Amino acid sequence: MKRSMACIWVLCFVFTLSCPPGHADEYTRIGAEAAGNASGEITPFEGAKGLQCPSDYRPGQFLPNPYADEKPLFRIDHTNVEKYKERLSPGQIKRVKRNESFYMNVYPTHRNMEFCEEFYQAIEKNKETTHLDDKNILQGFNGGVAFPHPKNGVEAIWNVKRPYVGDDAVQTDCRRVVSRSGRIKKTVRTTKVLTYDERRVKSKVENPDELSYKILSYYSYPADEAGTTFLTFGYLEDDRLEDSWLYMPTLRRIRRAPTLTGGGQLDGESTMDELGFEFRGPVNDWTWKLLGKKEMYIPVNNYDLWDIGAEDEEECLPGDLRPDGMRYELRRVWVVEGLPRDGLDHPYSKRVGYYDEDTWQPALADRYDTRGDIWRLLEFYTAYDYCQKMRVMPSTVYLNLESGRYEVQGGCRTEETLLGVYDTNMNPEDFTVSALRKQGR
Repeated sequence: MKRSMACIWVLCFVFTLSCPPGHADEYTRIGAEAAGNASGEITPFEGAKGLQCPSDYRPGQFLPNPYADEKPLFRIDHTNVEKYKERLSPGQIKRVKRNESFYMNVYPTHRNMEFCEEFYQAIEKNKETTHLDDKNILQGFNGGVAFPHPKNGVEAIWNVKRPYVGDDAVQTDCRRVVSRSGRIKKTVRTTKVLTYDERRVKSKVENPDELSYKILSYYSYPADEAGTTFLTFGYLEDDRLEDSWLYMPTLRRIRRAPTLTGGGQLDGESTMDELGFEFRGPVNDWTWKLLGKKEMYIPVNNYDLWDIGAEDEEECLPGDLRPDGMRYELRRVWVVEGLPRDGLDHPYSKRVGYYDEDTWQPALADRYDTRGDIWRLLEFYTAYDYCQKMRVMPSTVYLNLESGRYEVQGGCRTEETLLGVYDTNMNPEDFTVSALRKQGR
């Protein structure tokens, strides 16, 4: 199936049946194990207790790091990675081994993520109504998380494909593609997402066209692309093509945008079906296997990832990102493997995603080439906006483990940079073809 070029600029935000055996208090409201692990390295779920929103907070701003005084417990680098390999993915191991300058600082675990009350109410409704039909399509979904305790890979991947992004969201992102030698190509765009489907838990909009979302993205940098604007409609029908339009200010015309397949790539290291939400293609293009849970070091609570005013060359080094601002913690993650269906034209022979049990949102992913070799690593550097009760994403990296070339979303931080503003009551009339030219000016 084909996907629109416009969806490459989708927001990088960016997620029940009956409970498993045991007492209800063994699990959090999203279905995660409430207790820590046997060693005490993974702590019990604590929620947002003690996290106070600043009095001068502006929605979407970088929040003060509540754990700023903590020091790393230890560092993983090329000299000791074998010691920790049981808690790392194959891609993470290869990343550390191939680059002697890269390392992972591991900090104490803080399981702080909470959502709005409407999110949890939707999960309760899902227990009675949510199921898959005979074609593996999600039915009876009310928002929140469809299957907090998935029984198989298909249920698990629907949790990933229907992430919670609020009723609407807006974010301005810096995107950089960095060559092996360190040459940087940068663009800056603002993306607005208007949710139409069941994930919209705080309010409803009319949806006669059976839409899932509308995306409006416009560029502000570089100068020769400023004002270029994409409008994309995504539909509830899982394998239906997106509709997309492009406004180019140099021509002052609106055109239908060309499309790419789910495995299509533009100038970066990401495919069209993995941008922003880690997997967003047709579910039945892949055979899914739930590999269970695993304890892993994943990037979370990355409040201090980017410095204000840093130069591109300070943040984006040849071969990888600057690692000193990254924060890793030991967490339990769900592991889901996908193999392409026969005949699917895709550069990946296998995709493996790792999803934080406290959010059901992606932490990292491994990608394998057509020879079956590990090829790319994706990492999602997240933080908890305890004012908006949303997981925000200071950065995402798509790293080619063979060439050292990578694509990074995030950074270029200024005093005014916002991480994401949610539930702003956007006007659906702004997401129309007739309004597209006005948006690009």
